[in-house]
Amino acid sequence: MTPSLVRRLPEPVYRALGALCPSPWPYTIVAFHRIAAWGDELSYPPTAFDALCRYWRDHYELLTLDCLLARLAQGDVSDHPCLTVTFDDGYADNAEVAAGILDRYGIPATFFVTTGAIGTTQCFPWDAGLSETPRMMSWNQVRGLHAAGFRIGSHTVHHVRMSATAPTVLEAELSASRQRLEAELGEAVYDFAYPFGGITDCGLEGRMAVQRAGYRCCCSCHGGLVAATDSPFHLNRVSVSPRYHPTPQAWARAYARLRWQASSATAHW
Repeated sequence: MTPSLVRRLPEPVYRALGALCPSPWPYTIVAFHRIAAWGDELSYPPTAFDALCRYWRDHYELLTLDCLLARLAQGDVSDHPCLTVTFDDGYADNAEVAAGILDRYGIPATFFVTTGAIGTTQCFPWDAGLSETPRMMSWNQVRGLHAAGFRIGSHTVHHVRMSATAPTVLEAELSASRQRLEAELGEAVYDFAYPFGGITDCGLEGRMAVQRAGYRCCCSCHGGLVAATDSPFHLNRVSVSPRYHPTPQAWARAYARLRWQASSATAHW
């Protein structure tokens, strides 16, 4: 671990991680949905997001998904904490709020968008109980994120639960989403994140379908870190929660637990 990162880590976290979990460090991919103060589990308040991004800038090496996948392809291990930021669904606040904060701290990110919802007034079922319906991005906003240097990935057309979708329908969802993104962005799209992303949503059949559709990776959303030996078609992500990770300090405690769990499950650590 580099001396500058050692100095910046909160002492209790560093002491616990340094003493109990020697190098290498696993990679971390985090997932957000909305950056808004709606008060539900999928909405992370903007002020808290700003504070967390500042903390990550000071304590982690921030990697693009491209860089992370390149390191996994080489089996590269890290001697310091690394983190990759992602977003799911395609809410308008991702472009209107999150992008500016990310840019302020020089943090790269990948936005996985549900193509059938972009540019519509669609309400996802989990949005129905909110006081207002969260807006989705327009295609101009998606293209704007791409032009600003952020990466765009697929989240299917209709946010289908892959484990409950017929193979022919799933094939169409994967291919049509990718084709629409490529048509809008003018370049190839290779990255995919499972809708819902629970353990049962990310089975072998789904991963094989994603691979057949020409993607290079797929991200879950049920927690866990990423080892240097992990397959790009079996990437864990941590969903950042306003309940469990409301502050940088809460994140540091949760990350310490995650790293301990990862080290306990890996024999050569």
